[in-house]
Amino acid sequence: MKILLINYRFFFSGGPEKYMFAIKELLEKHGHTVIPFSVHSKKNVKTKYELYFADPIGGEDQVYYEDYKKTPKTVLQMLDRQFYSLDVKKKLEKLIEDTKPDICYLMHHYNKLSPSVIDACKKFNIPIVMRLSDFFLACPNALFIRNSQVCEECLQKSLFCAVKHKCVKNSLVGSLTKVLAMYFHQLIRIYRKVNYIIAPSTFTISKIKQKLPKNKFVHIPTFINPTEKYNPKLGDYALFVGRTEEEKGIMTLIKAFQGTKYKLKIIGKSSTEYDDKIRAYLKDNKLKNIDFPGPRYGEDLWKIYRKSRCVIVPAEWYENMPNVLLEGMLFSKPIIASNLGSFKELVANGKTGLLFEPKNVEDLRKKVGIIFKNNSLAKRLGKNAYHEAITKYAPEKHYEKLISVFNTAITEERAKWKR
Repeated sequence: MKILLINYRFFFSGGPEKYMFAIKELLEKHGHTVIPFSVHSKKNVKTKYELYFADPIGGEDQVYYEDYKKTPKTVLQMLDRQFYSLDVKKKLEKLIEDTKPDICYLMHHYNKLSPSVIDACKKFNIPIVMRLSDFFLACPNALFIRNSQVCEECLQKSLFCAVKHKCVKNSLVGSLTKVLAMYFHQLIRIYRKVNYIIAPSTFTISKIKQKLPKNKFVHIPTFINPTEKYNPKLGDYALFVGRTEEEKGIMTLIKAFQGTKYKLKIIGKSSTEYDDKIRAYLKDNKLKNIDFPGPRYGEDLWKIYRKSRCVIVPAEWYENMPNVLLEGMLFSKPIIASNLGSFKELVANGKTGLLFEPKNVEDLRKKVGIIFKNNSLAKRLGKNAYHEAITKYAPEKHYEKLISVFNTAITEERAKWKR
């Protein structure tokens, strides 16, 4: 099977790209041909298909919105990508003509590419399976968060609530532009052309289904490669891994360890200036039990996982299915997570970890104390977590479910051609 894989980044940037490269490898392992389509960037992993990639907004060095030089040309490119890019559509059509894929696996495409990629595929009767890793179809900032609080106003009322609150980059113009683009996509019913929408959590599906009630949804959890053996050893520090942003619950986490003898290690970095606030707080309060060395990768990160006692995911927004949660389970670590969104289905309270009330410092401190004081419980939770990681989230299980959806979509699409 030839599989067109669309994602607006073809380099490691975060969880979605980690999944993208992992599924690409898994599909190729099973003999499929994977054809990527993305945006040109100097950071991209090399591929023979890069000649077909779309031009970047602003230039190849300007990857993130904060990097863009707001010239008239750049602003026009941003508008083009948000609404409907004929240029991106044309480039993808050329790739499809030359490679003739059987199906499209659509990931991140909004803002940097364009929903026009859907029409490019449909021009050639190529079925589309789209994977969700956030809430972009229902929330203008894709996160369901406003002023550090979970917010569903745009889902329950009108998308124009985002304009009132300036939810996109704290900009009235930016928010209005995004909202108008979303209404335009609803008007042309672009996402009704997607054959199947898959998501790693049923929670995510429950939210997006309210906006797209006629689409077909399938729950397929993320997978993790079983590279580790069960390790019952308990380290002497709790571990946080990920983006160090406010919505990740970093300050709640730090305050839970403040005034205790428990050790905490924070691994990651911010794309804003939030790291500076974290370091200033640690310094001003002389928190010697908290280590914040910044990001770590590869084997350096795995060593940190192995030596930890537990992994904490204190998010204060609707996470989809963060990789750190599965990584912690694979390293035989009990998970402490906020009782919010998809975590209720991903962490079995009292079996693979412990849940705490979001933003509740005292409750988190209590759950941390339980893990540090009760070795037998910590080992039992870690053992259960490991078993679930290598069974429920095994690569082959993910592959079987995904390829089944692919085959169904292809069969259904071909049936339409014969009518």
